[in-house]
Amino acid sequence: MYLPSTEVLKILGYNLSKQIVFIERRPEELLYVYVLVNAIEDVMIQRSDRKSSLIKCEAHNWLIGLGLDFRRVCEWALLDPEYVNDSYKKSIEQKRVKFTHRQILWKHYHNTYIKMKKLSEKEKRRQKGTLTNLRCQVLESPTNYISTLCLSVI
Repeated sequence: MYLPSTEVLKILGYNLSKQIVFIERRPEELLYVYVLVNAIEDVMIQRSDRKSSLIKCEAHNWLIGLGLDFRRVCEWALLDPEYVNDSYKKSIEQKRVKFTHRQILWKHYHNTYIKMKKLSEKEKRRQKGTLTNLRCQVLESPTNYISTLCLSVI
């Protein structure tokens, strides 16, 4: 049987970790536990390149947003979604999950890029400088941890 790393268990907290490790589950329920564990592992990413930053921010948003798919995964894993969300928020408050300025800026850059893709060609040409400037800001931003209290969707 696969057990999550100690770092993942620390983020989840003692009680939730106990539920994950010691409660017997059917294989399909274990699958959803591993989906949740995978999201926790994703928010532990420390690299600040674009792809890693987007993966980390998406996982954070999924865990913190309490969306329908998050709730279903938790329920199918036999876990209380509110309790999982509270445990994750507590780990942020305890500075176990951290974000760099660059990671947050990559997410902002990506959101801007997605919005610009939907614009007309004329608007895209007008806004091109915005994206270029934002990319320069991202690349010049520091990679030290600045944000430990991201308790909302990024």
